[in-house]
Amino acid sequence: MKNSRPFLVMFLSLVLLISCKDKSNYSKINNSETIKSSNSHKIIINEVVDGGSYAYIKVKENENEYWMAIPNSNIVVGETYYYNGGMVMKNFESKQLNKIFDRIIFAEGIRQTEQVEVKNENPHAKTAQKPQIITKLDKSEGELYLEELFNKKNNFSGKEVEVKGIVVKVNKSILDRNWIHVIDGTKTSENSSLTITTSELAKVGDTITVKGIIILNKDFGHGYVYDILLEEGKIVQ
Repeated sequence: MKNSRPFLVMFLSLVLLISCKDKSNYSKINNSETIKSSNSHKIIINEVVDGGSYAYIKVKENENEYWMAIPNSNIVVGETYYYNGGMVMKNFESKQLNKIFDRIIFAEGIRQTEQVEVKNENPHAKTAQKPQIITKLDKSEGELYLEELFNKKNNFSGKEVEVKGIVVKVNKSILDRNWIHVIDGTKTSENSSLTITTSELAKVGDTITVKGIIILNKDFGHGYVYDILLEEGKIVQ
């Protein structure tokens, strides 16, 4: 599985925001492009539409008007905001709004000051952030290690499996489901985390056990294809 460079990351991320489709374990196709996070954009809010966990905002930057999607927050129409980075999605369909956007930018958020707040990391660093490292989890009988699942994924395609992992990322209410990413201290050369879609929720740092169906090469459209995915996840512990 080829990992695309997070813009963000969305998003996903956010990858990943409403857009969806989170960043771990996906490939970008030709209908999306990344905006460099080092570029600061000054925008004026012209319109705000509530999309549940996210807000769709119509903004003006210089003489250009366009739509954005960001996590829902207190946004004032007519005020000036700033943002860095984002993912441009073309022909994006919002089921919440029953609307297709010819072009929309998904960003992790907007701010009221031009200066970017630095939180224990250099936002201009050129090297990728190191992945979280944990000790290999102890598992109960019947629970698969991610390493085995990734290496023998064809054997598990379409089958229900049970995995245990630590939550490292959560994206809520995207494509009518929540997206949870877990690690268990094992990995392969291509994957270290498993993406789970579920109607349930967990918090980053939780250790959870999940049952669900393994799906391979899942294409959600808009440039997001998952090499391996656990769908219909049910948190059993």
